[in-house]
Amino acid sequence: MKSNSKLKKLLERDGFIRVKNVLNFNKDLKPILNDMEFVMDCLIEKFAPKIYRNKALNYDFRKKYTYVSKLNIYDLDQYFNTRLPRDHVKKDSDYFASHSLWNLIKNKKILNVVEKILGTEILSSPVQNTRIKQPEKKLPKGSIHDGLSGRTPWHQDAAVLSTHGQKFCDMITVWIPFTKTTKNNGCMITVKEINKMGMLNHISGYRGQVEIKNSKLLDKFKPIYLVANVGDIILLHKHSIHSSLPNRSNNFRISADLRYNRAGTPSGRKPLPNFYVRSKNKKNITVHNYKQWVALWEKAKNKCIPRKFAFKYPLPTFKHNKRDLKNLLNN
Repeated sequence: MKSNSKLKKLLERDGFIRVKNVLNFNKDLKPILNDMEFVMDCLIEKFAPKIYRNKALNYDFRKKYTYVSKLNIYDLDQYFNTRLPRDHVKKDSDYFASHSLWNLIKNKKILNVVEKILGTEILSSPVQNTRIKQPEKKLPKGSIHDGLSGRTPWHQDAAVLSTHGQKFCDMITVWIPFTKTTKNNGCMITVKEINKMGMLNHISGYRGQVEIKNSKLLDKFKPIYLVANVGDIILLHKHSIHSSLPNRSNNFRISADLRYNRAGTPSGRKPLPNFYVRSKNKKNITVHNYKQWVALWEKAKNKCIPRKFAFKYPLPTFKHNKRDLKNLLNN
C-alpha cells in the first residue's frame, strides 16, 4: 500500500482509490449477509401468508429476498439499511443495526486504510447505507431510479450533509462490495478530477434524492468504472462525483457504504451518532461494544421523533448558480 501522503494525494487528485484485498469474505462480510437473511426470515414470519411461510423460509438468500420484495412491505429497503429513515421517524422505525455491522464499522483493516487519509483521530459517521440491488428487470417501475434498490444518480456525498457539514466536515466514504461488482451488475462510475471543483450545486431528483444540477453534461466525459472484487474497498473523496449503473445481470449486487470523518469536524447529521473509533488517546473511545452503539441510535431516534425527521440537507445546495456544473465547466 502507498504511503500516507501518496495515498491522500491520489485521493485528492482523482477523487477515488481502489484498495484491493482488505477484507475477508467469510470473517468480515458473510456474517452481515447472514444477519440480512435473518431479517428476511422475520419479515416472512410477519407478512407472508401462513400457507407459504415454511416454504419461503427454506429459500436461499437470493430467492428469499425476491419473495420478500413481492410482499408489498412498506419501505422494504429500510429494514436492510443501516440508518434511520430520513423522514417520518417514529418509535417503531426500523433500521439494520446488527452486531456484524458494528464489527465492520470498527474493523481494524478498514481503519488502517482510513487513517492514511484522515489521520489517527477518526470518528464513525452516521452517513451510512447498506444496499441490496436486485436485477433491474425484477424491480417495480417505481424503484428503478431509487438509489437504495436501483440506479443511483450523479451526486457528491457531501451534498447529503447539513450546510455546516458541507463546509467543514472532513469525510471519506468507504464503499464495500459483498458481491463482485461489474459493469453488468451495476458498478459505480465516476469522472476523474472533477472533485477538484469542490462542492457543486445539487437539486432534488427522483423522490427527493440529491442529484447534481446539469448532470446530463457529464455524459460527454469518459467514465471510470469502479469494478471491484469481494474483499476490495473503494475510497471516495467527499467531492467525488459518482453514480451507479443499472443492474442488468441475473444476480444481486450487495454493498455497504460506510463513512468516517476527522475528529474536530462536524458530521453534518446531528443528532445521529458520531463517535470515536480510533484515537491516540484511549479516553476518547467511549463506545466499546455493540450494546452501547445501538443505544446511541435509539437515543438519537428519540430525539428525532418530535421533529419527525432524522436529517435534512439543503436543496438546491446553493441558491445562486455560481456552483452549477454548467458554469464551472465553462470557466
